[in-house]
Amino acid sequence: MRRIYSIHGWLFVLHRVTGIALLVYLIAHVLTISTAMIAGPRAFSSVMATLARPGFAAVELAIVGCVVFHGLNGIRIIAVERGWLRSGGTALAGATIATTLAVWLGAVALVVAR
Repeated sequence: MRRIYSIHGWLFVLHRVTGIALLVYLIAHVLTISTAMIAGPRAFSSVMATLARPGFAAVELAIVGCVVFHGLNGIRIIAVERGWLRSGGTALAGATIATTLAVWLGAVALVVAR
């Protein structure tokens, strides 16, 4: 049980969750844009106006966090599985989390400054 609750176990779960979230976002994005494009410029403008509302900023920030974490954690997984890190990369796991938070907070600052 100890292994499940280690930082690596949590990173594994978060990697899967962010992967699913990104897949759902990609499908929703393609459907939204293609439907708006097929319906014409007026519908596209209407959809873009809806997506520019402040409530969607939270969704954008969540997607930024998912992309950054999923990418950095993927690089960490590759480094561990290729044997580039001997101890399993606990320090790199912390660096993954710290870098994700730093980039995400920078994105939050940009959204708030708008």
